[in-house]
Amino acid sequence: ERGKSENTMVGRSRSSNTSRAQSPPMREPMTNFDELFEQMTDHDREMGDRLKRHLQFFFMNPMEKWNVRRQFPWKLVLQVLKIVFVTAQLVLFAELRMSHVDFMEDTTVVMRHKFLKDWNEDRDAIQYPPSEGRYSVYDGKGIFEHLAFIVNAYYSIQSESFASFSYDLSRVNTARHVRDTNSSLTAGITFEKIPHIEACIDRIANVSVFNNTYEFDITDVYECTLLNFTKEEVDSIATDDMSIVDILGRRNITFRAEDALRISKATFKMRLRTIHFSPVTSDQRPECYLIKLNVVFDNSHHTGQVHIYINNVISYVNVCNGRILKGNTIAYDTIIMGILDICVLVLSVASFVLCLRALIKAHLLKSRAEEFFDQALKLKLTVSDKLDFLNLWYVMIVVNDLCLVIGTIAKISIEFRDFDSDLFTLTGILLGTGALLVYVGVLRYFGFFSQYNVLILTMKKALPSILRFLGCASVLYCGFLIAGWVIIGPYSMKFRSLSSSSEALFSLLNGDDMFATFYTINDSNTAIKVFGCAYIYIFVSLFIYVVLSLFIAIIMDAYEVVKDRYSEGLTMERSLLKDFVETCPAPDHLSSPSTRAAYSPSNLLNLAAGSESSRSVRALQFIDRLRDRILAATGRGGGQSRFSSFTNPLDDSSSVSSAPGSAHSVPSTPPAREMDNLPPFNHQAPPPYNNHAPPTYNGQAPPHNHAPHPL
Repeated sequence: ERGKSENTMVGRSRSSNTSRAQSPPMREPMTNFDELFEQMTDHDREMGDRLKRHLQFFFMNPMEKWNVRRQFPWKLVLQVLKIVFVTAQLVLFAELRMSHVDFMEDTTVVMRHKFLKDWNEDRDAIQYPPSEGRYSVYDGKGIFEHLAFIVNAYYSIQSESFASFSYDLSRVNTARHVRDTNSSLTAGITFEKIPHIEACIDRIANVSVFNNTYEFDITDVYECTLLNFTKEEVDSIATDDMSIVDILGRRNITFRAEDALRISKATFKMRLRTIHFSPVTSDQRPECYLIKLNVVFDNSHHTGQVHIYINNVISYVNVCNGRILKGNTIAYDTIIMGILDICVLVLSVASFVLCLRALIKAHLLKSRAEEFFDQALKLKLTVSDKLDFLNLWYVMIVVNDLCLVIGTIAKISIEFRDFDSDLFTLTGILLGTGALLVYVGVLRYFGFFSQYNVLILTMKKALPSILRFLGCASVLYCGFLIAGWVIIGPYSMKFRSLSSSSEALFSLLNGDDMFATFYTINDSNTAIKVFGCAYIYIFVSLFIYVVLSLFIAIIMDAYEVVKDRYSEGLTMERSLLKDFVETCPAPDHLSSPSTRAAYSPSNLLNLAAGSESSRSVRALQFIDRLRDRILAATGRGGGQSRFSSFTNPLDDSSSVSSAPGSAHSVPSTPPAREMDNLPPFNHQAPPPYNNHAPPTYNGQAPPHNHAPHPL
């Protein structure tokens, strides 16, 4: 009998091989699962059949699941709705953001013109290469003239500026300066209440230089002094710029020639306030801002050239209150933005819950499949097989939902005027990243159509080769980067720092700015000029004509492989798991009653069996209970739980058929002719597959008096 069975199996294998040879698209499976199933107990075979159907249903796309169970593609609908609402939300946020950025940039320009002497409009324009050098002074007289200009501008800013600038009176500088947060921005402030300028000097302790010797005490010293000028001193500075020399000298602040090696940086700090109102934008509410203005004299290089620049931080403050008289008009823009924010929050939370639920169920199914392969089939699933259960599209959607939820909450706080400038930046990054991932996530659903998934399949096929290729190219790029920075950096402004060198090389890689790169290399050193030209020639020739061509060739090769496989009807990859699933006959008609009965919850695995204490199971049960309550509250549940519908529940104790009169009701026992091609199954099955189940895997059949239990 054993010989006959072996001959029979050999005959089956030969006949199977003959039939597969007649159909070129099919491939010889890695393992003969039919032979392994014949050696199993009834319980194991029943478990294997259920696992096949469950895996087959798991790998179906949303259209196939709709045909089988009439399972509505909620995740697809949510992604489409998210695109619409997130796009509208970003358009309105960009308008608000641009208004805020324009105000900050314009205010910075005003501060430069007000506090930097001889600043002109040409320096405001961003040009490359710049038309003028850095804003600097070169002698002590120039330093004092600029300091006098700063003092005059500060004490006259409220009267001479055509803007609502005022002083920040919220902090106490001296005993005579009282805290006053309710002063009007446009009201005149007496001289006694104007806050003092704060001067901070960063220097070393001492420098002594003689004819042939020197002594440096390089201990860092950072001192700050409040310049409590009197009205007479300010008037004197306005009349004669050089009078500030004696005025600062009485406060131990000097900029003599012997101080050139001691002083590294001098910073003069001022605090102003302003109000922003833009009637041309949709948001017409005034906003109060605090301007922390720092005028820096940078002598850190000690070369005789003192660079002067402004650092200002403009932050929102909600210490000013007021109201807007708009008659009977209604702020429709505020209502629309609020509705959009709420819709995006609801859609993102719903999408997050559904995708997280799908990831949890996939993890539970992977655990059951891995357990069955290990104990029943004595096989190990590979890492690639396990990764098939991890849907990276869902992971990406979960990430973009988190970005959208956090970004929307931050945006709402901005609209309620509770923010600073950094919150604007954070909100823009989160909403922009979330919107990008939303659009990319929709590509998943294009992959279900053979005419639209070429891009996705090509990228998936080429990605490993591209990463390996980029690893080698990055090593070569880093070599050119370090060499260019070290050798050409002292002679070219484009290679002065490591980051600017990388930017210059990347521009050359794309064929941009080549002549300017040649031209900016200083020709005072002939050897460097020759080396720089040869360096650029070699880099451009190697990376444009070789590296980029190979990069494109890798992508084209992946595209040709994808195109050829689709034209021949072949699948992209084969694995142990996929061969196991293919042993389950694919149904001819997905919408037939027999197919719906075969893929009903009672004929699939109970993913929660034996692991009720698992965190994944508890999380999934919580999500499903929440869904049941929502359906019951909206009247869509019909008084039934989720176990009465064609979903994928944790409990499969319900009958296959739906409630009488339901739109999706099917016969509890399909016709025998339609069930001939399906593996045998019962509504009552042995206990879940775990280490405590009575059946063993040594080929022995379970006792006949063993009572069946639901899976």
